[in-house]
Amino acid sequence: METSNRVYQLGSCIVNPLENKLICNGSEQLLQPKFIELLACLVARYPEPITREELINNVWEGNFYVGEKALTNAIWHLRKAFKELDPEQTYIETLRKTGYRVLLKPELIDTSDKENPVGFSITAAQFRQLFVALCVISLVVMYWLFSSPAKQSNSSFVLPLNSIESVTASPGREIYPSISDDQHYLVYSWRQLGKPNNLYLRDLHFPEHPAKQLTDSPFTEGRSVFSPDANTLYYYRMASDVCEIVKLSLVNATSVVLGECSNNYAPDLDISSDGKTLAYIADHTSKTGDYVTRIKLLDLQAKHRKETVIPCNDDCETVYESVSFSPDAQRVVVTRNVKNNQKALFLIDVKTGQSQRLTHDFVDIHGVDWHPSKEQLAFSAVEGGKRYGYFFDIKNQTLINTQIAGMSSPNYSSDGSVYYHQWDLDKVITRLKIDEQVANSPFSMLSTNFSSLFPEYNQQQNKLLYVSNESGSSQLWIVNPDSSSRKQLTDFAHNTGEVRDPTWSADGRYILFSLYDNGSTRLYIYDFKVEQSQQIKLPFSHAIKPKFSADSQHILVSDGDYLYRYDLTGKSLGKAVEVPAQYGVETQSGDILFTNSRHAIWIKHHDTGVEEMLVNDVKLARSYAWLLVAKNAYHEGRIYYYKERLGDYRISYYDLASKQHHDLIALPERAYSRSSGLTYIPNERWLVYTAYLSPEIEIKRLPAAYLPK
Repeated sequence: METSNRVYQLGSCIVNPLENKLICNGSEQLLQPKFIELLACLVARYPEPITREELINNVWEGNFYVGEKALTNAIWHLRKAFKELDPEQTYIETLRKTGYRVLLKPELIDTSDKENPVGFSITAAQFRQLFVALCVISLVVMYWLFSSPAKQSNSSFVLPLNSIESVTASPGREIYPSISDDQHYLVYSWRQLGKPNNLYLRDLHFPEHPAKQLTDSPFTEGRSVFSPDANTLYYYRMASDVCEIVKLSLVNATSVVLGECSNNYAPDLDISSDGKTLAYIADHTSKTGDYVTRIKLLDLQAKHRKETVIPCNDDCETVYESVSFSPDAQRVVVTRNVKNNQKALFLIDVKTGQSQRLTHDFVDIHGVDWHPSKEQLAFSAVEGGKRYGYFFDIKNQTLINTQIAGMSSPNYSSDGSVYYHQWDLDKVITRLKIDEQVANSPFSMLSTNFSSLFPEYNQQQNKLLYVSNESGSSQLWIVNPDSSSRKQLTDFAHNTGEVRDPTWSADGRYILFSLYDNGSTRLYIYDFKVEQSQQIKLPFSHAIKPKFSADSQHILVSDGDYLYRYDLTGKSLGKAVEVPAQYGVETQSGDILFTNSRHAIWIKHHDTGVEEMLVNDVKLARSYAWLLVAKNAYHEGRIYYYKERLGDYRISYYDLASKQHHDLIALPERAYSRSSGLTYIPNERWLVYTAYLSPEIEIKRLPAAYLPK
């Protein structure tokens, strides 16, 4: 059956290859062209199966290095799409050691126009087929009528080679670009190696000149905006308990605090094109007593501080995290929390507060900006486990994925070009061989094109547990130490949240993990016996790095203040230790090692119950960034840990016998993920951790000539 350009029916679904569209029971999904091409290969072979090798040859032109991973990913996405649109039916079957096949007979749909003579009778089945075909034709016609050819892509657009320009290339992280109206100056927040965040100004007319430091404070400075004449800069700065909006004169270097911004949620600000009004996000207490946010408008021309709040007609219990003015300052586009703590863009009338939803749900959104002269938005969002840049045409309601990985906090210049910082921090699980006479270098364990983090080894299973976005969302996976036999364990919906901090029970039966969603965590336990996950409900919303007890029957977990013990059903068994603690590990003898700061490790003795300091001179990168390894043939017991100082990252250990600290390896700043843990594989003598593939963050420019028209 030829399906490359023909619309066909599969079960209750219509497949339109020309539009890469799947329509089932009135709902539709756009799929990647490769997924549609793969489905066409399966359908063409019906009812016979087709091998993986044939599929890779046909779809990926025999590129087995790419095709092996891409085929698994594509099959998963096809099944997911069918399941979401038609959950009662199975469409694709896996045949062990053979390949795949479709289970439903495909039928071509004739979409040509034919007149139906008066009085001609048709059967019910024929009527259903005709009705579906007419629906498809109507959808295609409507799509053609309301979208010009240049605006029909809802997934991606193609950039010429070398079209993206590098604006900064200094060591460290350069983020939040802001461009003056005359495109003369660029201001950004820069975390240099070994130094705190500050604002810097670069003269774009003389790019060879060094950047000028604008601020030097204990605050962390974030996004900034220029006044139209480029003489003044407005920005927000944050500390642990305060967020302030600051006005900085670039003429005489004087500054003044204008107001307080959101300290509980991500702050943002923007200035109207005429320079008269500043919009920023501030904290607010709702009628129910919850912390939410409001968008405040500050009159910059008033002699005395004059501030108003944009009304919240339809949803006053919401949280905003980004804001940008329209060119006429009559509307703002905002990021708003929606169901399941996802994010979406909304258009709000400044005077009335009337809002209009623009986009579907995203896992997260990182900055939005309005084009200086037309109804076009640029924003950054996370979907399918990856962060990309997007454009949205307000007039035609079209969404375009740029496919620029890591594009963040976009900012239009006056000519319509887009400046952004490229936050593409993919992580990879890395091993370091220790206890060798010859020094070793770190090596990547998993050669995938996806982020992998939170490694945790279990000797009973002889498996490495980790979290990956390979399937399109954050999920649990296991793999052999030699990187063979990778297997996905969980299947959470793509918009559910992030899986974090997985840990094995000592017997290898259970995996405990957290599901992080918009600042809160839900605790789950995966049981290998039934191959399912079940939530464990705790009385607090933020569980910090849980661990199993030594007998695998209890959980040690902190609420940030104290360490508690729970059974596997969520029943509280009281405090595990009496003093404050953020993280704890139980040894086989029943002792509990725990931390309540980054400077000391404590121990509670199982026989006496005495709690005392074990290590008092440690410098932990995080209070939970350490690993206890029991006595073996090479030592009497060690605590491995991340040690962090400005400009200096190290992996070190504390020898429990000699009571001495030793450095294993010195690494570049931000070379490893401080929160993703350490684990040890005894047979290989591997210390395993999460490293960044590229820790540098730089500012890029996408010229206006390459943007959607």
